[in-house]
Amino acid sequence: MKIRISTASPDALARETLLLGFFSDERPPKGYCGLVDWRLNGMISAEIAVGRISGSFLEKIAYAFPRRICISRLLLFGMGVLSELTYDRLYNSGFEMAKTITGIGATDLALPMPAAGRGSLQLAGMTEALITGLFDGRAHPQERLPKLNLEIPAKVDHTCDIRLGLERFLKHAGVAEIEIFESEEQPSDETEEFLLNGKKVQSSGD
Repeated sequence: MKIRISTASPDALARETLLLGFFSDERPPKGYCGLVDWRLNGMISAEIAVGRISGSFLEKIAYAFPRRICISRLLLFGMGVLSELTYDRLYNSGFEMAKTITGIGATDLALPMPAAGRGSLQLAGMTEALITGLFDGRAHPQERLPKLNLEIPAKVDHTCDIRLGLERFLKHAGVAEIEIFESEEQPSDETEEFLLNGKKVQSSGD
C-alpha cells in the first residue's frame, strides 16, 4: 500500500477512482469537493439542488467517466452535517469507503480529507480516523494490503498535519507494507490559485 500526499488540483489528478466526502449543510459543496464541482460545471450542486442527493451520512453515489477530470469514476459519500462530524464518524466513513472500493475492485484512488481546515476537529486526528477506517474496512484481513495506491490531495499548509495523522495510523496499524510519500512536483497554476485561499503558497516538495 502506497500513500502519497500531494497538492494536486482536480485537473492534475490521474487516478482511477476519486472518493469525495460532502456535507448535507454545505450547499454548494466546499473544499476539494467544491473544486471538483466547479470543474464539472456544477454537476454536484445541480444534483443537490434537484434533490437527487443530499449528503446524509453514509449516502453513496457513483458517476462513471465524469467529463473534464482525468478519472474513471467519481464516488460521493455523504458525511452528514459538518457540525456533527466526529472522529468516529470519519472512521465509519472510511470503513464504508473500503467496503465500496473492495466491491468494485478499485485499487488506484484519490481521497482528499473531507472538511480539511473547516470545523472543530484536528486535521491530524481526522486523517488518522479516516485512513484507519479505510484500512480496517478491507473485506478480509489477507486482502487489506493489495497493490493499493492512495493519493491524498491537500492544500500546502495542510500537508504536515495530514502526514502526522498518517504516521499515527502507521504506528497502530502494525504493518510494514505501507509507505508514505510526498509529491515533489511543483503545483500547477490552477493548484496555486486553489492554494491562495489558504494562508500561504509554497511547494510541498522535499
